[in-house]
Amino acid sequence: MIEIPKQVQNDKRESPTINKFSYMSWVIWATIGYFLNAIALAVDKALLNRQELKDPAVYTLLISALGLLVFILAPFGLEKPSLEVLGYGLASGVFFTLGLWLMFTVLRVGEASRVPAFIGSLNPAFVFIVSFFFLGERLPEMGILAFILLVAGGFLMVGGGHGLKGKYLWLGVLSALAFGFAYVFLKITFNETSFISGLIWTRLGSFISSLALFLIPGTASAFGNSFRSQSRVKFAFIGGQTAGAVAGLLNSFAISLASVTLVNALQGVQYVFLLILAAAVSYWRPAFFHDEFSPPALWRKIGGTVMIALGLGLLSVM
Repeated sequence: MIEIPKQVQNDKRESPTINKFSYMSWVIWATIGYFLNAIALAVDKALLNRQELKDPAVYTLLISALGLLVFILAPFGLEKPSLEVLGYGLASGVFFTLGLWLMFTVLRVGEASRVPAFIGSLNPAFVFIVSFFFLGERLPEMGILAFILLVAGGFLMVGGGHGLKGKYLWLGVLSALAFGFAYVFLKITFNETSFISGLIWTRLGSFISSLALFLIPGTASAFGNSFRSQSRVKFAFIGGQTAGAVAGLLNSFAISLASVTLVNALQGVQYVFLLILAAAVSYWRPAFFHDEFSPPALWRKIGGTVMIALGLGLLSVM
C-alpha cells in the first residue's frame, strides 16, 4: 500500500502551515471547479441533443484530445516518472475516459441536473471504498459527518436514479465506479510525483484510451462529421470545454492538497449550481432541460441544498 505523505493525512497537528493551506484553500478551489463543471455539463447536455455531436463516443474523443493541451505545462514541472507513477497515472486516465463515455451515454436520455447528480452522489461512496484499500485513507470524525451530509444532500436533490431505467441506470452506476477509480489513482499519482507531472500522465492515459472508441462502428464517420458543425456549435463546445478544463485543473489541484474522498463529496455544490442553471434556462426554454420542478421535488432539492450547506460548514471549521 502506498504511504500517504504527511501533508495529505488527516492530522493538522503535524504541519500547521501546510495543513492550514490544504484544509482551507482546497474547499475554495474545488467549489469554483464544481461551478465551472456545472456550466460544462449544461453545455454538454445541450450539444448532445445536436445531430453533429449526438454520439457519446465522439464527444468523449474530442474532450480527451483537448486534454493534451496540458502538455504546455511540461516545461514548468514535468518529471521523468517511475513505472509505478506512470502506471497509476495512465490508469487514472483510462478510468476517467470510461467514466466520461458512460456518463455522456446516460446524459443523452436523462435530465441535465439529475444524471450528473445521480452519478456524482454515488461517486464519493466508491471513492471512499477504493481509497480505503488503495490509499489507506481514514477520515476524522468531523470529516465523516461532513462526508455523509454532502453525499446524502446530493442524493436527496436528485432523488436517486429516478428517471433512469434498465441499462441506463446500471451504466450510471458503472460511470460512478469508473470515476471513483480515476480519482483515487489520480491522488496516488500526486502523492508520488509533482502536480504537473501527475496531470500530464493522467491526461495522456485518457487520450490513448479514448482511441479505442474508434472501434465502435460508426464512430469514425461521426467524428469526421463533428468538424462540419455550425460555427455557433463549435463556439459552444469550445466554451463549455474551456470551463470543463479549468474545472478539471482546479479539482485536481484540490485533490493534490487534501482528502480525495472529501473533495469528491463536495460535488454536492455542483448539483446546486446545475439546478440553478437548469431553472434559469428552463424559464426561457421550458422544454430544454425538462427538469422536475413540482412542489415535492423542490422541497426535496431544498432539503438536499441545506444538507450540502451544513456539510460545507463542517469542512470550513475542520
